[in-house]
Amino acid sequence: MSAEEVGVFVAALKTPPQTGDDLANELVQAKKITRFQAEMIAEGRGQSIILDRYVIKDKIGAGGMGQVYLAEHQRMEREVALKVLPPDLVKNQESVQRFHQEVKAAAKLSHRNIVTAYDANEDQGTHFLVMEYVPGKDLSSTVRINGPLSVEVALDMIKQVSSGLGYAHQRGIIHRDIKPANLLLDEEGVVKILDMGLARIDSPGEADDGQGLTGTGMVMGTVDFMASRTGPGHSQCRRA
Repeated sequence: MSAEEVGVFVAALKTPPQTGDDLANELVQAKKITRFQAEMIAEGRGQSIILDRYVIKDKIGAGGMGQVYLAEHQRMEREVALKVLPPDLVKNQESVQRFHQEVKAAAKLSHRNIVTAYDANEDQGTHFLVMEYVPGKDLSSTVRINGPLSVEVALDMIKQVSSGLGYAHQRGIIHRDIKPANLLLDEEGVVKILDMGLARIDSPGEADDGQGLTGTGMVMGTVDFMASRTGPGHSQCRRA
C-alpha cells in the first residue's frame, strides 16, 4: 500500500488508530495485509516483504536448506511457494551449490505428482526458488493429525509417488530423501513430491557425473526413511 492509500484507509475508519499496532490490526482485519506482514513491519523488516517480483504473505515451512513462504506475483497475482536460502547459508559455497542443484533438478521435471518449479533468481544476495503453491498438508502432518491411513488410501498414495519418481528417474533425477514430510497432499487427494535439495542429477543412461555434490561413502537422506540392508548382527545404510 502506498502512503496515500494508507491515509485514505485511516480516514475511512470510525475510530482513528492510536498506535502502530492499532493500525496494523485494522489493516489485517480488512485483509489489506497479512498478520505475518504486520509482524515483519513491526520488527522493522518491512523491506523483506518484497522479493524481486513477489510479495511475501506468510511463512509456511522451513528446513535445513531453506525457508518456504507463501507469496504472490505482483503482476500476475498468482500465489506461489518461495523457497529462500537463509542468509547464514549464503556464505557457505557448498550450500549455495546445493541450492542451485535443487533448482536445476526441479527445472527438469513436469509431472502431476511433482511440485512444479516456475522460476529461480537472486535478489540482492537472496537466492530463491519459485514453486507451485499446493494448499494442503504433508503426509507426516496428515498422519499425525488423523491417524494411520487406510490400506486402500496408502496404496493409492504409493502408486502416485511411484509414478512421480519413475518419471524423475527416466530423466536422470534421483530424489534421495523421500519421506512423508516431503510428500504434499492437496485438496483433491493428489500427492506431490517436493524438496529436491538432496537430488542427484545423472545423464540418462550414463554414470553419475558428480553433480550430486557427494563423495563416495557419503550418506545422504533422512536416516529413519533410508533404504537399509540388515544382516546377522548388523544393519547397513545404503550410501549415495
